[in-house]
Amino acid sequence: MSRKAEIIITIIGMVMFTGLFGLSIIFLSVQGDPEFQQMLQDSLNETYSQMEGGQTINLEEMANMISSFTTYLLVASLAGIGLGGLSLFFLKGNKKPKAAGIILIVTAVIGTIATLFLSFFGGVAYLIAGIMALVRKPKVSEPETVEV
Repeated sequence: MSRKAEIIITIIGMVMFTGLFGLSIIFLSVQGDPEFQQMLQDSLNETYSQMEGGQTINLEEMANMISSFTTYLLVASLAGIGLGGLSLFFLKGNKKPKAAGIILIVTAVIGTIATLFLSFFGGVAYLIAGIMALVRKPKVSEPETVEV
């Protein structure tokens, strides 16, 4: 039985998770840029001018929070890509379609929640591929009849 549909949908999901991974890398590389830091400082100043007697956050604290969150997204998206690749391996040649389906469904749910729904479309693609991998049954061939 061919699993081309599941493989294609899984690849689409991997591309979506790869997009989030790439954006995380770009965002991490931009954080040391003085223009970015100035934009962040301007944003913080504007926010503080609108708040009345609220608690203040300095630029360094904000940059550390953004860096930590971006690193978290980087790791979560990399896990989604890796588990999608493992599922592709299981789907290729119809080796272990049930295991691939379970991995895809679990990755879809946990990956979407872990990335705070930033990988929603990748998660949906994994969910569809996982359900297809579990539901589709191989065609049973008719037994050969032997004439005497």
